[in-house]
Amino acid sequence: MEFLISNSKIIGKDEINLNHILTESTFSFSQKIWYGYGGIPLFAENLEQIKVQTEALKLNLPKEFENRRELQRLTKRMLNKNKFYRSGYIDFQFFWTKNQVHTLITANACQEFDFPFSENGLLATFSIQKKLSQNPFNRFPFFNKMLWAAGIAEIQRSSFQQIIFLNENNSLCEFAFANIFLVKGKELLTPALSTGCYNDILRPHVLETAKLAGLQVLERSRIEESKIFEMDEIFLASENRGFQWILGIGNKRFLHHYSKKIHEVLLKKLKLNS
Repeated sequence: MEFLISNSKIIGKDEINLNHILTESTFSFSQKIWYGYGGIPLFAENLEQIKVQTEALKLNLPKEFENRRELQRLTKRMLNKNKFYRSGYIDFQFFWTKNQVHTLITANACQEFDFPFSENGLLATFSIQKKLSQNPFNRFPFFNKMLWAAGIAEIQRSSFQQIIFLNENNSLCEFAFANIFLVKGKELLTPALSTGCYNDILRPHVLETAKLAGLQVLERSRIEESKIFEMDEIFLASENRGFQWILGIGNKRFLHHYSKKIHEVLLKKLKLNS
């Protein structure tokens, strides 16, 4: 990456000095947005989520949000100047100081053209960390990142690649950095937002495309831990992680079918939105 955006201006990466931002900032958070197919398909949803998060935290919204169309145009121009023509991620970072908020937008490129889908199945286990279902910040990425990091730390030096979070009622919530989706027969189950699960930007799109793929979609306020071993297929999905299917949990092994079909339908939708 040779160019980035700092406070509404595209500049060379060697021209920016972040010392005053990093030393003076009192709070910061970031959000990654996938780009591809010549556009940024989920740009509007991400900006709205950023707006809702800043309002929940009672922070001033960055001035760039006054003209979202111009912000999208500027972001696309930054991608073009970097010759990022295939796909990748844009990282929106915000730094609040005593008197103002600074915006830093960077990007990286991937080799793939389509929205990510991992062909390698993952082994997963349950975290000792619990989510509190009534916390109003549960749906936001900034709030969950430390919890997810703690969960990932539990499986370091193990054979597991993902970890599942339950709430205080031992009901399924999510994977680290992604929502959880379970398939049994022709039904797709996922935790309802009332469980305290993360509400990824991609979640409603997955539910919609699952219906198009021929599944009955059910959002459950309680899915017990033991229920997971009755499933035919389990996969995770998020804008940040893409699609990944679960090979096994404990001694249970799962099929790999509908996650691929849902991903294929979603690709068509993202292309139309680009």
